Formats: sequence, C-alpha cells, structure tokens
Amino acid sequence: MGVIEKLLPRQNELVRPPVANVTQALILIAPVPKPDFLLIDKLLIKYFSLGIKPILVINKIDLTKKKKLIATVEAQYQPVCQIVKICAHDGKCVRDTLEPICCNELTLLTGQSAVGKTSVLNALLPDIHQEIGGLSAKTDRGKNTTRHSEIFVLQNGGLIVDSPGFSAFVLESFTPEDILDYTVELAHFSKDCKYNNCNHIAESPTICAVKRAVDSGELNRDRYIRFCEIYKIAKEMEDKKYE
Repeated sequence: MGVIEKLLPRQNELVRPPVANVTQALILIAPVPKPDFLLIDKLLIKYFSLGIKPILVINKIDLTKKKKLIATVEAQYQPVCQIVKICAHDGKCVRDTLEPICCNELTLLTGQSAVGKTSVLNALLPDIHQEIGGLSAKTDRGKNTTRHSEIFVLQNGGLIVDSPGFSAFVLESFTPEDILDYTVELAHFSKDCKYNNCNHIAESPTICAVKRAVDSGELNRDRYIRFCEIYKIAKEMEDKKYE
C-alpha cells in the first residue's frame, strides 16, 4: 500500500484523464486510423493554456502511407511543437526516441483510439503487458482497450500516464480570446495587424497581418481554417451565455 510523503503545489489539472501537474503530453497520431487534425488543434490549445508542452508523435512509420502523413504534419505543425517519429512494433526505436524525452517529466500519453498508445507503453515498459486493441472492421475506427488511467514509473525516473483514446473533445469554458491566445503561431504575425483587437477572421488582408501570412504561405492555410472553426464555436458558446 502506498504512503503519502509530501503534498506538492498543483500547477495544472486535467479532467480526462484525472491527473495533475502534467509537464508534457505525447499526442500520438498514425496513418491509420486517419488523423483528426481538428481534435489535435483543440488538444494543443488546451495543453498550451495549462503550460503543458505538447509533442506530436507520428507512430506506425512502417506503413506505406507514412510519407504523406509526415509531410502533412510537418507542414502544419513544425512551427508549433516538437514532432518525433516512431514505430511502436520496434521497441528499441520507441525507447531510443521517447525515453530521453520523458526523463524527469510527468508525461501524458494521449490520442485517438488505435493509434498505438498501448503498444508504445508496452515498448517503454515491457513487463506490464497491456492489452492491445485495433481497428474496427466495420467502421475503420479505433477500438478503445484502455479503460482507465494509470501512472507508470519509467526506468529513467520519468512518470507516464496512459489514458483512454477518444474521438471527441470540447474546449469548454474557453473564450474566443483564449482561442486567439493559445493558437500560438498567430502571435508572431498578429502584432502587425492594424487593430489590437483583430480576431483574424472578419478583417480583410489589408488590415489583418495573419490573413496576409496565410495568403503568402507563411502560415499554414489548413491550420488557419481550423482556427476559424474553433474560434467560431467558442464565440457561439459565449453568445449563448447572454441569450
């Protein structure tokens, strides 16, 4: 039975999974199942708002579809966060890549179902033998095999939290201003917008530096389109409070 030795101050807190003081998150994606980039963008906003460092982990790089996914991910997220590539079936590859990243950190392992989170965990901790699922033949979507969250101790002193996969995520209580603040690559360009309160959606490119950056290719257009979608959802939720 465990014994509480010390109470540490709470730096952040997540509801799903229920864990506090996470320092970084490994967001797993793979060629199959098809990545949900809108979900990834929402996770990035959430983690940046909590001071959690997000790291995108492209798994299943042994698959033939890997090149297109790697190019897409690097084009959209290279300016935003660290990106690493692994094959979860190659235990040495996983350990060589992820153990140094997880050293002395409290790391959350997260992502869609069937992207390989449990396989990664088994590679990092060969003795735990967690159940591995796969894709549903009917829907081509992941089957959730992780049903609870648990903290594991890594050999290098790091801690890693496994979490159930999911396909939906809502940024509850996030204001439109939060979406602006935590879509981090906007900051570099937004300082050149004509107005300080520019939301980078309604304004024309002559006024909005962010829109000019999208038109010139300095900002990824797909990321920008999803930012607009997330912003509008937050705005609708905020407006409903005053109806």
